[in-house]
Amino acid sequence: MGKCNCRRWVSVIVVAHTAVEFIQIIKANAAGVMGLLTITFFYRDFAYSRIVVAIFAVTVIFLSLFFRQVFRLFARDVLKSFKWKHQVLLIGCGEVGKTLIREFLQSATEFRVVGFLDDSQALQHTFYIGVPCMGRVEDLEVVLERNDIDEVVIACPSAPKELYRGIMNICIERDVKFKFVPKLFKVMLQDISMDILGDVPLIGLKGNNLTGFNYILKRIFDTVVSILLLVIIAPLMLVTALLIKIVSPSGPVFFTQERIGYKKEPFKFIKFRSMHANSDNAIHQKYVKEWIANNENSALKDGGTTVHKLTHDPRIIPFIGSLIRKSSIDELPQLFNVLKGDMSLVGPRPCLRYEMEDYKVWHKARFDALPGITGLWQVSGRNRLTFDEMVRLDINYLQNWTFSKDLLILLKTPYIVLFDKAY
Repeated sequence: MGKCNCRRWVSVIVVAHTAVEFIQIIKANAAGVMGLLTITFFYRDFAYSRIVVAIFAVTVIFLSLFFRQVFRLFARDVLKSFKWKHQVLLIGCGEVGKTLIREFLQSATEFRVVGFLDDSQALQHTFYIGVPCMGRVEDLEVVLERNDIDEVVIACPSAPKELYRGIMNICIERDVKFKFVPKLFKVMLQDISMDILGDVPLIGLKGNNLTGFNYILKRIFDTVVSILLLVIIAPLMLVTALLIKIVSPSGPVFFTQERIGYKKEPFKFIKFRSMHANSDNAIHQKYVKEWIANNENSALKDGGTTVHKLTHDPRIIPFIGSLIRKSSIDELPQLFNVLKGDMSLVGPRPCLRYEMEDYKVWHKARFDALPGITGLWQVSGRNRLTFDEMVRLDINYLQNWTFSKDLLILLKTPYIVLFDKAY
């Protein structure tokens, strides 16, 4: 299920990238057509039909997309056919090693992976995407003697220092270049940044992209859209409030709770009450600890689907409670949190204080922006993902924020809620 969700997440990113590229091509061609029309306005020896101009503009856009793809494929195949590629040997075929193999194979780079070494018995005499296992790590000297290897890449971030030293010494003795994946890879796959100050390289974690003008733009958009949505959905909220009061008259319509938001500041989080009044949080607190710790007990079954969420919560109000939770109607009052400035339409989900207490250090990067009603996590698998997968998506969103990505997430959210089983 995890692999499936990763593929779905990658598909979302690819679609978003294609959409952005398509918009950029439209803008560029529109500017070109406008320039052409301006020139023809002053050159009247020929008459130009508007239909011809329109057909020309549309044709140019699609031809631009077509030839860009053709060029990419051509460039990739040409570079792959070059014989001067560096012959690379990987040490380790775990998560990091497999990621590197996929990247080397999919990208038009000067590197060619000839094989990998790994101490796992199960990997001996096997292939990963056509790349053979050439033995164990202890066989490095023999493999370098028998093969024309230009570079060794150590893809074992968790390996002991002694292993690193041994591999490096062998490479130095045989004049073979080597690189290694740092332990920071275990924090996040894509959040390393490097600056050059004079001649000194400075390596660190990528920061939050939601600052300055980006924050102002997002805040204006949040305010305008939340007001419009509150006006549009007011009848639905009124009906929901009446149903809650009829089915569970002993408690309030709205449920307020302390949540942790931007810069770990607490705020009053509001939603429609979907549970019995004065419900005990102990069952949820116990489950959250297991989920954050990636305990296998957090993987529960809902029919044929594995989810990371309490599937049979006795605190839920019969009928109306489960209905508004599955349809996410209970989240609608959070639009008031958005207006107040405690939340955003899109962002990481706000957590409870007892959840934060179990966070690892890198999990706390989620607090670098306003929490959201929806987010990249919600449209990429939601509770079908592990906690670490959720946090990685949140951090990726913050580091690579663009206004178009917010629009894409907002447009995709209703579909996920209505047709993709929003857990």
